[in-house]
Formats: sequence, C-alpha cells, structure tokens
Amino acid sequence: MARVRVFVQAGDPISAVGLASYIRAQPGMLVVPSRLPADADVALTVTDRVNADFIGALTKAAQAAPLPTVVATDNVDPEQAPSLHRCRVVALLPRSAATSSRLASAVLEAAGGGAVPSLAEQAENLRREIAGPDGAMLAPRELTVLQLMADGHDTPEIADIMACSDRMVKSIILSATKRFNVHNRVHAVACALRAGLI
Repeated sequence: MARVRVFVQAGDPISAVGLASYIRAQPGMLVVPSRLPADADVALTVTDRVNADFIGALTKAAQAAPLPTVVATDNVDPEQAPSLHRCRVVALLPRSAATSSRLASAVLEAAGGGAVPSLAEQAENLRREIAGPDGAMLAPRELTVLQLMADGHDTPEIADIMACSDRMVKSIILSATKRFNVHNRVHAVACALRAGLI
C-alpha cells in the first residue's frame, strides 16, 4: 500500500519539527520536503490562532498546491469556516490535545477524502473540547501542564519540558485550579480527565 505523503507547515521551526516527527513516527506516512508541496497528498499545519494572516498564508499555499489540509489550533471562530473551506481545510484539531495518533487519524481521513463534519461544526466542537466545565476556555499552556501532570511529571520536570521556571509552572497550575474551581492540582487533573480534555 502506498504511503500517505504529508506536507508539513508551521509558523515557527520548532512546531514544524514537532509535526514532522509526529508524522515520521507513523507507519505508512512520509513527510514531503518543504520545497515540494505539490508532491504531497495532504497538508498539515499548526497555529495558535486562526486569524487573517493565517488564512492569507493558507490561501497562498492552496493556490500553489491545492491539497486537503488539516489544521491544529486552539483558537478558531466557527464564522471562519467558509474562509477555511476555500483554503481546502477539511479537518480542525485542538493543538493542545493533538497527539500523534490523533494527527495521523486526521491525515488519513483527509487523504481518503471521506465524508467529514462541516468545518463550522468542527470549529464548534473544538471550542467545546478546550473549554473548562464552566465553559471558560483553558489556555494551551494550562492543558499542556495538566497533561504532563497526568503523565506523572513533577513541577521541575514540567519546567524542563516547557523550558520555563518552576515558578511559572506553579502559576499555570494555580490558574488551572481556579478555572476548574478546585483546591489542588490532583483535583484539577481529575476534572480535566473527566471532561475529556486530556
């Protein structure tokens, strides 16, 4: 069976390297060199926020190589769905919860050309997925810290992974506990797990 060829694009080199490593780790997938987007079957991109600049870049990319596109982001407005559709976007994933298996599944669905929910519906689902139980949006860093805590990492380890200070990690944990209206980190992780956020 032919491998799915994936063109990876991101606004910064670290995100691009991370996406490429996720895809290379998947059997049956191949990362296409950045100079050869037309040789790909699917485009995969990541952004903090879908805004006019991002849509402009997607439009340019779609004109150069009209590929079905998967976008990982933590901030998109359902009203942007028509613009994303014109850019050939077929799938939206929450960036903060975009595991390698989830990315691979979205890429395979995009390559297969099967029926997918409308982009407006996907954008609304994405917003719900990264919202706390009271509907307040969790910041990507809060989700990352909660995931790392759920994986068993302590504060110094999380600080190393996120390249920040212990104090910053503690501040993020405090913010997450306030958002969930709980008193400790263990309860915050439990709430995030129950809500399906991590």
